[in-house]
Amino acid sequence: MSRRKVKINRSDASRLSTPVLKDRFTGVVRDLSTDGRGVVQAPDGQVVFVAGVWQGEEVEIERSRRGKSASAELISLLQPSEARRTPECEYHREGSCGGCPWMFVDYPTQLKQKQARLAKVLERINSNAASCSMLGASQALAYRNRAQFKSNGVKLGYVAQESHEIVDVTYCPVLNEVNQLHLEVLRRSLPNSDWRASKNRQWTTIDIDDERGTPLVNQRQAFRQGNSEQNEQLRAWLRSRLANLSRPNAVFELFCGSGNLTEVIAEQVDVPIIAIEGDETSLEALSARNLSKVQPVRINLFSQHSIVDNMPESQPGIGVVLDPPRDGLKEREALKPWFTRAEWVVYVSCDLATWERDAAFLQSCGLDLDEASGLDMFPQTPHIETLSVFTRRG
Repeated sequence: MSRRKVKINRSDASRLSTPVLKDRFTGVVRDLSTDGRGVVQAPDGQVVFVAGVWQGEEVEIERSRRGKSASAELISLLQPSEARRTPECEYHREGSCGGCPWMFVDYPTQLKQKQARLAKVLERINSNAASCSMLGASQALAYRNRAQFKSNGVKLGYVAQESHEIVDVTYCPVLNEVNQLHLEVLRRSLPNSDWRASKNRQWTTIDIDDERGTPLVNQRQAFRQGNSEQNEQLRAWLRSRLANLSRPNAVFELFCGSGNLTEVIAEQVDVPIIAIEGDETSLEALSARNLSKVQPVRINLFSQHSIVDNMPESQPGIGVVLDPPRDGLKEREALKPWFTRAEWVVYVSCDLATWERDAAFLQSCGLDLDEASGLDMFPQTPHIETLSVFTRRG
């Protein structure tokens, strides 16, 4: 019988041979990390991150250390926050699904925490922005208009926290009524041999959407905001800001997607709109809107080569609207000529860390931050949508 040799490099071998050391201690949650976990300092000074705790709580935790790395788990609450509540989701109570990590805290407290995080960022970038409000949702549950499930043919649900296991979900309290019915119908198909794992995939991906009757199985769909009510708040915010900004010579919309914000821009301005997006499926959906003033252009805005070769020539007096994925302005230096000539920039961001980085870049392009507000697109999570306006200095 032949034996296959498995190569293990020295660093891996050293890590695997290092024993895991466990200890327990008590501490106070001094802050919350960007992913929503509690920040606790151990007696020896090491900082660890703990899920399921809130700022100010006194907790007992178990720390597991291997070399310099460490993980921590909540053992008991010694002094719980008054904002704690019983989560509506049984999978959250079990600790299996990590999709709504803040569901154990009341909604007003979640909003205050998000607003405080945005205010800290504004302090760090030395901003005198006029606003730091938080646009909350009227529905903190039953708001999701789309969702993505995984299935191995036996189970159907979400991927468990910090694992590759599927949490078998029969009910999800953040799904709206239509999508809850979609979930019930899909579960009637179990077991399903067509959804089993294969050599090419670990599981089957199933996307549901309240505007589409048939789920998409292992297919890409054009991006759509996951909360219809909050998306309308976003569009209303953009509409009011564009109405008060100076008339540009043209509007460049970066990361236009399928035209969610393009439609609002076309309502508010009477100048050409150059809508730029790298995803072909999204551009097809944008073209289907038949917006007369809009010129769709396919450019990969995460590729310096694609930007340099394909971006329309920059011109003075333009306006820029952008709503990028979490990576933000990854190729910002390649895009600098457009920002240095922009009279104003409206930036909608889904990642506070990359927005902070990009805000400093826009300031270096001679733009001042006039306004920054938060919008809660996903209640029960640490996610913040940042809505901001920059105008030409002087």
